[in-house]
Amino acid sequence: MDADKSELELLHKAIGEWEQDGLLTQAQSAQLKASIVPKQNARQQIAQYFFFVALFCTLLAFGAIFINEKFLEKIKVYFSLNDLIIALITAGLSVLWFWYVGKKIRHLSPAAYEVYMVLGGLSALTSLIYFCKEFHIDGTYTAFLSIALPLLMLLGGMFRSKALWIGAIVAAMAWFASFSNWMSSDNLFMGMNYAVRFTVFGLVILGVSFLQEFIPPLVFTKRITYAAGLMLFFTGLWAVSIFGNYNTLVGWQAVRQIHVLAYSIVFGIAAAVSFYLGFRFKDDLARDFGVLFLLINLYTRYFEYFWDSMNKGIFFLVLAITFGLLGWLLERKRSTERKVSPVSKS
Repeated sequence: MDADKSELELLHKAIGEWEQDGLLTQAQSAQLKASIVPKQNARQQIAQYFFFVALFCTLLAFGAIFINEKFLEKIKVYFSLNDLIIALITAGLSVLWFWYVGKKIRHLSPAAYEVYMVLGGLSALTSLIYFCKEFHIDGTYTAFLSIALPLLMLLGGMFRSKALWIGAIVAAMAWFASFSNWMSSDNLFMGMNYAVRFTVFGLVILGVSFLQEFIPPLVFTKRITYAAGLMLFFTGLWAVSIFGNYNTLVGWQAVRQIHVLAYSIVFGIAAAVSFYLGFRFKDDLARDFGVLFLLINLYTRYFEYFWDSMNKGIFFLVLAITFGLLGWLLERKRSTERKVSPVSKS
């Protein structure tokens, strides 16, 4: 819940008194306090937007500087530095930076804290890049990402940074793409093309999100991992519904789209199940992803099978009636629950 400064102090005081009276355990008290979010005024919201712009510009600046190898070589030559020295300097700067941010954490807004964490993470990755160059393990992206992934996970867990944890998920995706491509044969990894393997990878990420419930230092990132898993799973399944499991574009173009219809049905069932489970267990993410990808599935199938033959107006009319009936049923169920709830309370 949101509360302004005076309300926040009052609620914290009340929770503290309940804890002292034995009405709440220490864990319950901490959970309640964490659920109360301070309201942001207009100035704080604008400052938060500026911090996000600063974060985006930082990422662009990092890419422009460190991807440009000629620029880096000029710096190395000018200061007569080798890769190991640069790695040690950036590692030292990273340690100092994380120590400084840790000291100032109480004076930083959540958005500012995440920006500072990203800066520290970029510095740590820069150090890792030069360590890899020094020890000649930069031949493949897989080797670098195999070290970068646990590093970002460790930093994200230690400093409770959602931005660094998102970076770890991106690193995991990049590592899996690189590793599966390296180990693939005839564009297939364990018999799977890119679309199928990332669908499976999305399920793995979803599984990790449920395991995080039992790892206290990582509970705060569970929702992020869960959302990433849903996105990967449904995006991969959408691609499978279009391309099937064909390993080449030529092979896919040689068959009619009707041959991958079974994948479209599986995609639709998965989205419908996600919507039902989300509605049944009040899981907004599962519900919204289910609705979104149900729509995507319907529109994709329309463009594949009916764009040239069916009247456009009829197609959209059928969609309007379908989703109108669905909305009516959901609204009717909610009204029924409202009528039943007073009776059940009495």
